[in-house]
Amino acid sequence: MDKRCWLPVCVILLMELQVSSQERVEGFTRGEVILPCRYNAMPAEEVNIFWRYKDDRNVYNIVRGKADMADQDRQFRNRIRIFPEEWSNGNFSLLLTDLKDSDSGSYSCFIPTKDIHHQVELSVQEKPTPEPKVGPKSSSVSIKGQNLSPFLFLLLSPALHFL
Repeated sequence: MDKRCWLPVCVILLMELQVSSQERVEGFTRGEVILPCRYNAMPAEEVNIFWRYKDDRNVYNIVRGKADMADQDRQFRNRIRIFPEEWSNGNFSLLLTDLKDSDSGSYSCFIPTKDIHHQVELSVQEKPTPEPKVGPKSSSVSIKGQNLSPFLFLLLSPALHFL
Protein backbone atom coordinates (compact mmCIF):
# COMPACT_ATOMS: atom_id res chain seq x y z
CA MET A 1 0.00 0.00 0.00
CA ASP A 2 1.19 3.50 -0.81
CA LYS A 3 2.57 5.42 2.19
CA ARG A 4 0.71 8.55 1.09
CA CYS A 5 -2.64 6.81 1.81
CA TRP A 6 -1.79 6.59 5.51
CA LEU A 7 -1.22 10.34 5.88
CA PRO A 8 -4.94 11.35 5.83
CA VAL A 9 -5.73 8.53 8.26
CA CYS A 10 -3.05 9.74 10.69
CA VAL A 11 -4.26 13.34 10.46
CA ILE A 12 -7.86 12.32 11.20
CA LEU A 13 -6.77 10.20 14.15
CA LEU A 14 -4.71 13.04 15.61
CA MET A 15 -7.62 15.46 15.22
CA GLU A 16 -9.90 13.09 17.09
CA LEU A 17 -7.37 12.40 19.85
CA GLN A 18 -8.72 13.68 23.13
CA VAL A 19 -8.99 12.45 26.67
CA SER A 20 -12.53 11.36 27.32
CA SER A 21 -14.15 9.84 30.38
CA GLN A 22 -17.64 9.16 31.66
CA GLU A 23 -19.18 8.86 35.14
CA ARG A 24 -22.64 8.11 36.51
CA VAL A 25 -24.06 10.17 39.37
CA GLU A 26 -27.38 9.72 41.19
CA GLY A 27 -29.36 12.26 43.17
CA PHE A 28 -32.79 12.81 44.71
CA THR A 29 -35.35 15.49 43.91
CA ARG A 30 -34.93 18.65 45.99
CA GLY A 31 -31.45 17.41 46.97
CA GLU A 32 -28.02 18.28 45.63
CA VAL A 33 -25.25 16.48 43.80
CA ILE A 34 -21.66 17.11 42.75
CA LEU A 35 -20.93 16.82 39.04
CA PRO A 36 -17.23 15.87 38.95
CA CYS A 37 -14.62 17.28 36.56
CA ARG A 38 -10.92 16.98 37.40
CA TYR A 39 -7.62 17.42 35.63
CA ASN A 40 -4.27 17.06 37.39
CA ALA A 41 -1.77 19.92 37.70
CA MET A 42 -3.60 22.53 35.66
CA PRO A 43 -2.89 26.23 36.31
CA ALA A 44 -6.11 28.02 37.29
CA GLU A 45 -5.28 31.54 36.09
CA GLU A 46 -5.61 30.87 32.36
CA VAL A 47 -8.08 28.01 32.38
CA ASN A 48 -11.21 27.79 30.23
CA ILE A 49 -13.84 25.25 31.27
CA PHE A 50 -17.22 24.82 29.62
CA TRP A 51 -20.00 22.82 31.31
CA ARG A 52 -22.88 21.81 29.02
CA TYR A 53 -26.15 19.92 29.48
CA LYS A 54 -27.10 17.61 26.61
CA ASP A 55 -24.19 19.15 24.64
CA ASP A 56 -25.91 22.46 23.84
CA ARG A 57 -27.29 24.11 26.99
CA ASN A 58 -24.88 26.27 28.97
CA VAL A 59 -24.61 25.13 32.58
CA TYR A 60 -21.50 27.08 33.59
CA ASN A 61 -18.42 28.67 32.01
CA ILE A 62 -15.04 29.45 33.48
CA VAL A 63 -13.20 31.82 31.13
CA ARG A 64 -9.55 32.76 31.79
CA GLY A 65 -9.91 31.54 35.36
CA LYS A 66 -13.08 33.54 36.15
CA ALA A 67 -16.74 32.53 36.40
CA ASP A 68 -18.76 33.65 33.36
CA MET A 69 -22.51 33.16 33.69
CA ALA A 70 -23.59 35.58 30.96
CA ASP A 71 -25.11 32.88 28.76
CA GLN A 72 -26.14 30.44 31.49
CA ASP A 73 -29.34 28.52 30.71
CA ARG A 74 -32.30 29.58 32.88
CA GLN A 75 -32.77 26.03 34.13
CA PHE A 76 -29.51 26.31 36.09
CA ARG A 77 -29.61 29.90 37.36
CA ASN A 78 -29.07 30.22 41.12
CA ARG A 79 -28.63 26.45 41.40
CA ILE A 80 -24.92 26.03 40.65
CA ARG A 81 -22.16 26.31 43.24
CA ILE A 82 -18.49 26.22 42.26
CA PHE A 83 -15.25 25.72 44.16
CA PRO A 84 -12.71 28.32 42.88
CA GLU A 85 -10.28 27.44 45.67
CA GLU A 86 -10.01 23.96 44.09
CA TRP A 87 -9.23 25.14 40.54
CA SER A 88 -5.49 25.28 41.21
CA ASN A 89 -5.76 21.56 42.07
CA GLY A 90 -7.46 20.84 38.75
CA ASN A 91 -10.89 20.33 40.33
CA PHE A 92 -13.62 22.02 38.28
CA SER A 93 -16.56 20.11 39.75
CA LEU A 94 -19.97 21.75 40.19
CA LEU A 95 -22.57 21.42 42.93
CA LEU A 96 -26.08 21.32 41.43
CA THR A 97 -28.74 22.13 44.05
CA ASP A 98 -32.53 21.82 44.25
CA LEU A 99 -32.55 18.82 41.89
CA LYS A 100 -35.51 18.28 39.60
CA ASP A 101 -36.53 15.30 37.45
CA SER A 102 -35.76 17.44 34.38
CA ASP A 103 -32.08 17.65 35.47
CA SER A 104 -31.55 13.99 34.56
CA GLY A 105 -29.36 13.55 31.51
CA SER A 106 -25.88 14.01 30.13
CA TYR A 107 -23.53 16.77 31.35
CA SER A 108 -20.18 17.54 29.74
CA CYS A 109 -17.13 19.31 31.10
CA PHE A 110 -14.82 20.55 28.30
CA ILE A 111 -11.27 21.73 28.85
CA PRO A 112 -10.38 22.72 25.28
CA THR A 113 -6.70 23.64 25.81
CA LYS A 114 -6.03 20.11 27.09
CA ASP A 115 -8.52 18.28 24.85
CA ILE A 116 -10.37 16.98 27.91
CA HIS A 117 -14.00 15.91 27.59
CA HIS A 118 -15.52 14.52 30.77
CA GLN A 119 -19.11 13.28 30.59
CA VAL A 120 -21.37 12.83 33.61
CA GLU A 121 -24.67 10.99 33.36
CA LEU A 122 -27.04 12.27 36.07
CA SER A 123 -30.05 10.29 37.22
CA VAL A 124 -32.51 12.13 39.48
CA GLN A 125 -35.08 10.07 41.38
CA GLU A 126 -37.77 10.71 43.94
CA LYS A 127 -36.43 10.39 47.46
CA PRO A 128 -37.78 7.17 48.98
CA THR A 129 -40.08 7.64 51.94
CA PRO A 130 -39.02 5.77 55.07
CA GLU A 131 -41.11 2.79 56.12
CA PRO A 132 -43.21 3.57 59.21
CA LYS A 133 -41.82 1.87 62.28
CA VAL A 134 -44.14 -0.76 63.67
CA GLY A 135 -44.04 -0.78 67.45
CA PRO A 136 -45.37 -3.29 69.95
CA LYS A 137 -49.13 -3.76 70.08
CA SER A 138 -49.18 -3.72 73.89
CA SER A 139 -50.42 -0.65 75.74
CA SER A 140 -48.44 -1.29 78.92
CA VAL A 141 -45.99 1.34 80.12
CA SER A 142 -42.29 0.50 80.09
CA ILE A 143 -39.11 2.23 81.18
CA LYS A 144 -35.77 0.99 79.85
CA GLY A 145 -37.37 -2.22 78.70
CA GLN A 146 -38.95 -3.05 82.08
CA ASN A 147 -42.67 -3.68 82.02
CA LEU A 148 -44.42 -1.62 84.71
CA SER A 149 -47.85 -3.24 84.50
CA PRO A 150 -47.42 -5.50 87.60
CA PHE A 151 -46.08 -2.62 89.66
CA LEU A 152 -48.93 -0.34 88.67
CA PHE A 153 -51.42 -3.09 89.56
CA LEU A 154 -49.94 -3.45 93.04
CA LEU A 155 -49.79 0.28 93.56
CA LEU A 156 -53.38 0.84 92.56
CA SER A 157 -54.82 -2.25 94.31
CA PRO A 158 -57.40 -1.31 97.06
CA ALA A 159 -56.16 -4.12 99.36
CA LEU A 160 -52.78 -2.43 99.71
CA HIS A 161 -54.08 0.93 100.92
CA PHE A 162 -53.34 1.28 104.61
CA LEU A 163 -55.48 4.16 105.73
